[in-house]
Amino acid sequence: MAVSPVSAPTTLRYLDGLRGLAAAVVVLHHFAGFFYPAMLSGDAYMAHLNGGVEVAVASTPANILIGGNFAVCLFFVLSGLVLSEKFWRTGGSPEVLRSQACRRYVRLMLPVTFAALVALLLWGLGAYRNTEVAEITLVKRFGEYWPELPGVKQILHDLAVGIPLGGESSYNPVFWTLSIELFGSFVVFALLALFGKVRHRGVVYLVALGLLSVSELNFYYAGFILGVWLNDQRHHGGLLRSGRPWLGIGLLAGAVLLGSFPTADVISVDETLYRFLKPDWLGGERAIQVWHLAGATLLLLAVFALPGLQRGLSSRALRGLGAVSFSLYLLHFLVLGSFSCALFLALQPRLGYHTAVALTGLATVPVLALVSYAMYRLVDLPGIRLAQRLYNQFFRPAAPAPAAAPTVAEALRS
Repeated sequence: MAVSPVSAPTTLRYLDGLRGLAAAVVVLHHFAGFFYPAMLSGDAYMAHLNGGVEVAVASTPANILIGGNFAVCLFFVLSGLVLSEKFWRTGGSPEVLRSQACRRYVRLMLPVTFAALVALLLWGLGAYRNTEVAEITLVKRFGEYWPELPGVKQILHDLAVGIPLGGESSYNPVFWTLSIELFGSFVVFALLALFGKVRHRGVVYLVALGLLSVSELNFYYAGFILGVWLNDQRHHGGLLRSGRPWLGIGLLAGAVLLGSFPTADVISVDETLYRFLKPDWLGGERAIQVWHLAGATLLLLAVFALPGLQRGLSSRALRGLGAVSFSLYLLHFLVLGSFSCALFLALQPRLGYHTAVALTGLATVPVLALVSYAMYRLVDLPGIRLAQRLYNQFFRPAAPAPAAAPTVAEALRS
C-alpha cells in the first residue's frame, strides 16, 4: 500500500486510519504466508491447523482479514482519491497538479531506496532465514527470496531503473506495487489536467476504465481512476452523502464479499459461494483485480456513508498507524524474513510449532513498530521536506515581475 504514501487532509483523517488498517492486513497476509501458508494457497497439504481451518480461511469471507491483494487495491483507490483532493478543493488549480507531479518521484523513491539499501544490508549480512523456515512450513515460494546477492552493476541499475520503473522485487517482494503507484499517480494528474473541468467527466472515467479493460496495460491502474471518481462525487455529486446507515451497512457487506474473492492457487471458485462472480468472460487474474478493486470502492463508499465508522477510523491509534504505514509496508517483509524467521527457528524445537509462531508474532509487533516509526521520522518526513524544497528551488513558477512605475509624462497623459 502498495501503501499509498499520501496523507489525507484534515477533513479526511479517517482515511489515514483506514490506510493503517490496510497496512496491518498486508503484514498479516505475509505473516500467514510464512507460517500458515494454506491460508493463502488453499492447499490442505500445507496446512498446520486441524479441521481445515486454513483452507476455510482461504475460501470464505474470513480471508479478508489477511487479504493482501485487496489491501493493495484499497491503497490504489485511496491514492486516486487523496491525490485529487487538493485539485478539487482549489477549484481545479493547475499549479496544484504541477506541484504534486514534480514532487512525486522524490516523495516515493527516497523511502523506497532506503528500504532497498536495508534489504541489501541484511542480505549481505546473511540475516535472512526464510529458506530454512520454508523447509518446515512447506511454503516453497517464501523460501525463494534473496537467493544470491546481485553484483554492484545490477544493484545500481535496479536502484535507478528496475525498482521505480519496473517494480523489481528481488530485494523486497512488496516492491512490485511501486511502479504501479508511481505511474498511477501520473494517471491521476493527467486525468485531472485534461478533463478535470469537463462537464461530463463521468463519461471520461467510464471510457478510461473501458480502455484499460481491453488493453494490455495493468488493470490495477483502474483503482486510481475509481479514486478520482469517488472524490469527484464527494465534492460535486450527491452520491456520497453521509448519514445513511442501512445503505452503508449494505455497502460494507458488499465490500467484504467482493474484497474476499479468493486468490488461492488451488481453490476452485466454482465450489465456493463466489462462483457467480466468475463468468466465462472474466477469468484468472483479471477476476481477482476486478472484484478486489470493486470491493475497495464499495468499502470507501461505506465509510463515507457511516459517520460512526469514520469516528472509529479517526482514533489516535489508527491515525498513528496510518502515518507510519508507508514505512511499515516497505520494511515489514524484511523483518519477517530475518528477525521473525530467526526467532521462530530458535523457539520451534523447544516449544512446538504453534507456540513458536504465537511468540514470534508477539515479538515481531514491537520490532515493526520501532523500525517503522524510526523510518517515518528519519526518512519519510525528511523526504517530504526534500521534495518540497526541490520543487521550490527548481520547478515553482517565477513570480511575475512587478509593473514599472509610470513616468511623469505617462501619469499626466492618463
